[in-house]
Amino acid sequence: MISLKKIIIVGFGGHGKSIADIIKRTGNYEIVGYTDITEQNSTYKYLGTDSVLDEYYNRGIKYIAVGIGYLGKGNIREVIYKKIKDIGFELPVIADPSAIVSGDVIIEEGTIIGKGAIINTEARIGKMCIINTRAIIEHECTVGDFCHISVDSVLCGQVEVKDRAFVGANSVVIQCKQVKEGQIVPAGSTVR
Repeated sequence: MISLKKIIIVGFGGHGKSIADIIKRTGNYEIVGYTDITEQNSTYKYLGTDSVLDEYYNRGIKYIAVGIGYLGKGNIREVIYKKIKDIGFELPVIADPSAIVSGDVIIEEGTIIGKGAIINTEARIGKMCIINTRAIIEHECTVGDFCHISVDSVLCGQVEVKDRAFVGANSVVIQCKQVKEGQIVPAGSTVR
């Protein structure tokens, strides 16, 4: 029997539960439990608040997935990322098996790729991004660090999304356009 790598999920609201499902579907990790401000309704073990992370790292658990959604502010995810990295944890890229990712795409650590997402050739995705369910990132797009590309949104070819930006559900960013750092593209809108 192959021993799976052990992983902790930090934050266990809706996004954290979605990540747990992706991890379970991939079969690459064993979820030890989760940290959060309070215990959530879950079959996974509540480990406590983030104050216990040092203890679990010292016990030999080296992997974390951040289950805290974008919340409209990528800087919150950035603060959590820095804390986790200071402890020494690794943040793997976690992609649902139903996602389609071109073989030449570059994806940095801690990024989560949801069910049915498509990331096409020569795209580059920064660290700690959320590429949500059925999001489409076309050829040669660049997505900066701590971004969230929401459910059913589309980045046409050669789009650049700067750090900490949020592209709302069912939005479209037309080819060769730029989403500025920290910008929020409202749900259902088109950036022309």
